Amino acid sequence: MSFLLHVEFDATSESTATKILECLSGMADIVHRDYPEVYTYVFRYANESKRKLIFTEIYANEQVFLDHGRDPEFGKFLQIGFNPTTGKSRKELCIRNDMNTPLSQLTASILDNYLHVTYIPVQQGFFHRNFNEKSEMNLLILCRGCDEDVSEQLNTLVNCVTSITFEESDGNRQLIAVITNISNEKQSIKHKKSLIDTIEIVCSNEETIRKFKNIIENYFQIQSIHIQTSFSGYIRHKSFL
Repeated sequence: MSFLLHVEFDATSESTATKILECLSGMADIVHRDYPEVYTYVFRYANESKRKLIFTEIYANEQVFLDHGRDPEFGKFLQIGFNPTTGKSRKELCIRNDMNTPLSQLTASILDNYLHVTYIPVQQGFFHRNFNEKSEMNLLILCRGCDEDVSEQLNTLVNCVTSITFEESDGNRQLIAVITNISNEKQSIKHKKSLIDTIEIVCSNEETIRKFKNIIENYFQIQSIHIQTSFSGYIRHKSFL
């Protein structure tokens, strides 16, 4: 039962936000080392303010979500980074593709009573899939205000290990994807380009960002693009080999 947590957090100050990201970096090192079924674990500043943070976490199942939270090393960082003086969440979404399947009592208690999430169903897509080819490319994108066919079109242009679309209560369609490869084959361009209101690109490699921007600007009509090159955590889990 995979699910994705999307959290927007307001820190009390810029310095507090920086300290939170430092703690989250330590937490992510532990999670990457010991919990390969936490597929994505990314934390960064929001575009509009260095006091606002955005978290994206993808879990293969409830058990790995519970196990990583019980880790004593993880707990030390959690206590340092988060307390009533550091800030509070302004949005907590739990995105699921199996809304009719009940969560365990413990998982539900954490999500409902501690995180206070709003549950959102997946409209289309997948939380995780593997590709045979090796790739060092890793991008996380978050699109807001998407046309209905954005997901289908995107998946013809790039290889995604995660690609989900969903709507919040205001009807705004969003897409979250983890991209590992970009096709070198030219695709036919539709007469009318699909619309994306805003897109956030999270990636530390400038050449990868440039290549991806060229692709999406050719095939989509985008109002604004925000780029995050600095973040804590990891976009796609890769084993320590």
